[in-house]
Amino acid sequence: MQKIFSSLCLNCQYGAQHVLKEEISHCYPDLRFSYSRGAFSTWLFDPVRFKPLDHETMISTGAHCSENHKTNKNTRLLETVFGRSCILSMGKITCPGETDPATMTDAFWNQVVEAIDSVPESPWFSSGIHRIHVWQPDTQEPGKHRFEPGVTSLAQEIQRKIVQNCPGDVKQRLAPNDQDAWQAIEGYLGETCLDCIVVAPDEWWIGTHRVVDEHSRWPGGLLPLQLPSDAVSRAWLKFEEGLRWSGFPIGQGSHCVDIGSAPGGGSQALLARDAFVVGVDPAEMDPAVLAHPNFVHARGKISQLKRKLFRKARWLLTDMNVAPSYTLDALEELACRDDLSIRGMLFTLKLFDWKLATEIPDYVQRIRSWGFSQINVRQLQFNRQEVMVAASR
Repeated sequence: MQKIFSSLCLNCQYGAQHVLKEEISHCYPDLRFSYSRGAFSTWLFDPVRFKPLDHETMISTGAHCSENHKTNKNTRLLETVFGRSCILSMGKITCPGETDPATMTDAFWNQVVEAIDSVPESPWFSSGIHRIHVWQPDTQEPGKHRFEPGVTSLAQEIQRKIVQNCPGDVKQRLAPNDQDAWQAIEGYLGETCLDCIVVAPDEWWIGTHRVVDEHSRWPGGLLPLQLPSDAVSRAWLKFEEGLRWSGFPIGQGSHCVDIGSAPGGGSQALLARDAFVVGVDPAEMDPAVLAHPNFVHARGKISQLKRKLFRKARWLLTDMNVAPSYTLDALEELACRDDLSIRGMLFTLKLFDWKLATEIPDYVQRIRSWGFSQINVRQLQFNRQEVMVAASR
């Protein structure tokens, strides 16, 4: 592999950068930390010892990583819990003090052309660049001062200028199929995306990645979700993103149990899919959720409720503000019952202390002991100091 492809750019939630650094150092000892600025970091690798294009060498030995990726040819460059996106780097461009995107855009295309000329036979460019993704790393924690991660207006402006200012001969070389598709940022499985990470107005990093899952379809792994005006809580964002990430076939006629459901934001995401929902919570539900014909409020604790309420349940969901052990205790009560056939679970684990991140492999082992063989863990875009777990049989 050429020198130009000898580092990776990683992005994570603001505030979780030290946890990601510890995870990468533990799971990928062949990577060497190089640079960081807030939630953005770069990692060097020796192409002889570490081959990120070879999916067999990308699988972490950590017990918390997804088992199904071991047989998935479209696996991500790295398997991490706290990495939001991972980009194969082409380096950076800097113009100290420069605030005009047009000047940076010219330097951007010069760098891209240099990269292509250096590795003309690279599989990353053989089928052309299908999308251009421009994004900025988070500058604060989700939910703080009403901040929610997403593509910024500056990133959108830069994306338009990059597309508009692309030299004609470069368009022909990079986008042999549909050049107009460059304006659309939503990627599709197998496509190659050209990334521009705007770490600062005068510091851009350039790279590329393949679309392999729901998050990598979007710039920086940032799904274009906004809290609906009728959502009763922020839990809607978590579970809407979680349902898309997990790929669980929850839809019309699915029977779900939402543990700790009040006031009902997570239940709303399920009800919008025409699922039947039993919401378990001693607290009151929002009237809008209670009025839905597919919703039943089971007021109390699981151990106090009649078993017949759960006989049709196939999916368990929860977002409780309690320690991970309490969340797992609540799920285990239903997941291990002989009279139920639970297909899958989607839930958050709160990391009140970041040190709990080291316990994730133990949590996964406990879940696996209940008979769930497919377990994925990820800190989602709309998670705060927590992770989402998707487990299925």
